[in-house]
Amino acid sequence: MKLKRFLAISSLLVLASISLGQTLNIGDKAPNLNVSTWVKGKSQTLGNGNITVVEFWATWCGPCKVSIPHLTELAHKYKGKVNFVGVSVWERSPEDYKTKVPAFVKEYGTKMDYNVATEGPGTYMANNWMKASGSSGIPTAFIVDKQGKVAWIGHPMSGLGEALDQVISGKLDLAKARKARASENSQQDAQAKLQAEMGKKMAPIMKAMQAKKFQVASDEADKVIKSDPKLAPMAQQYKLVAMIQGNLKGLDSYISAVGNGSFGKNANALNQIIWMIVEKDLKLAPSAYKSAAKLGEKMMSLAPKDGMNMDTYALALWRAGDKAKALAMQKQAVALVKNDKRVDAKTMGEMKARIKQFGG
Repeated sequence: MKLKRFLAISSLLVLASISLGQTLNIGDKAPNLNVSTWVKGKSQTLGNGNITVVEFWATWCGPCKVSIPHLTELAHKYKGKVNFVGVSVWERSPEDYKTKVPAFVKEYGTKMDYNVATEGPGTYMANNWMKASGSSGIPTAFIVDKQGKVAWIGHPMSGLGEALDQVISGKLDLAKARKARASENSQQDAQAKLQAEMGKKMAPIMKAMQAKKFQVASDEADKVIKSDPKLAPMAQQYKLVAMIQGNLKGLDSYISAVGNGSFGKNANALNQIIWMIVEKDLKLAPSAYKSAAKLGEKMMSLAPKDGMNMDTYALALWRAGDKAKALAMQKQAVALVKNDKRVDAKTMGEMKARIKQFGG
């Protein structure tokens, strides 16, 4: 898969407060495993001397796909000590529980080597586990201890193994864990309120972008930049996107301004900005591509041996019309990533193809 290089625009999703109306917390008795169908493995019983991980996922969820092999590793590591259950929730349609989930589980095979069940078509699991605990995203995992109490709630890729060790050894302090989660919830409440305020201020920009009124979006971004220093970096990014998409007047100068501002100290940030400008032939003004190439020089001065950044720089040079230098940089980029494990065969193929594109 090609390495993702995109402008890291902060999410403006307004998150629901996870403690508001929360009825399930660490230390509480776990709800039942009231599932529709056991797709893989066998029916599980909570409590009664059993430790169980109940993890919620969906076939469309990218992060869930990443966590599945990790859950399998843990299931193998704690075999005989901990039961693992993956519960599919929030599928896009009731029919997906009957078709997509079984097909997904079959495709993953031994990579998904634990018990798997489906929620649908009811919503008991989503309501009594996810919603009740204030968990708004998947994957989310719960540890249920031998007494049938919830001992841990969190992302399966972040601390699940450590928590299991504590539960197995009997060293997990439920009261302390409950207090820690309450503190975390309070912080997330504050974050949710902040994001809501941000969303209101950024809404005019987003509305204009969706309507493809790029000049309006750029103007609205200027208002935020001037009025709210905290939101200025985010608004600058949206303004840049609007100016690129609309090929607006002054784009070349703004590319330089953004790249020489707070983003100019980070090679990866510059890479994302430049790649957004040059990845596709957007028929921008030559001066815009020259500004991007200039930022490329700065990027390479910060990380001269980064092959992926050099690949971006080479394409910027090509768009700017410096074909000879673009070819030389592209050859260097390919040489630099030759032993880079991050670069898969497809990405390497794309990079080599650019050597030919540039006349090599």
